[in-house]
Amino acid sequence: MRRYSLAVFLISTFMLSSLSGCLGLLQARETIENMREPVERVSYPDKVDMTHTFTTISIQPYSNFTSFPIDDTVERIEIYFKVTMSGSDQISCFDEALSSELRYVRAEVTTPSGAAIWSQDVCQDVTPTVENFEPDPSFESGNWDLNVESRGWGETTIGALQDNFIIVITIHRVCQQYPLEPPCDK
Repeated sequence: MRRYSLAVFLISTFMLSSLSGCLGLLQARETIENMREPVERVSYPDKVDMTHTFTTISIQPYSNFTSFPIDDTVERIEIYFKVTMSGSDQISCFDEALSSELRYVRAEVTTPSGAAIWSQDVCQDVTPTVENFEPDPSFESGNWDLNVESRGWGETTIGALQDNFIIVITIHRVCQQYPLEPPCDK
């Protein structure tokens, strides 16, 4: 009889705990959580770009500004930079005072405190370059700024003489990706 009463006691305890309101929900939740796949660290890129092609002779400089958020999820920043100045291989920046004011690209990336982490001041072709920046030990949090000022030449008749520049900033972020959840970059 004693064994029978112990079995009845265990079964009724299990039934009461699994069917009793919040305690039953807690056990069910824990069971489902243990069945889920583990959380993964996922890296995803976030891009900010700025491009411009000159189609006339520019008297007034072209200027543009954009800002992008940086926080503790950023693991690396890449800056791609390319400039095409038509005919600059024949006429280089030999007279800095004259040529640097007629055709140029001046670009700068600054932190929220105003420190410049990257800058370029060119008046001739720049082959595509990519510069990487790693946190040391972390990036300054806040809105970083990309400022560009440029002047160039261009024409639309033939389309062969057009100065242009391309700047692409890729911000590599890391996030916790949970199974069955939408991806981090959405």
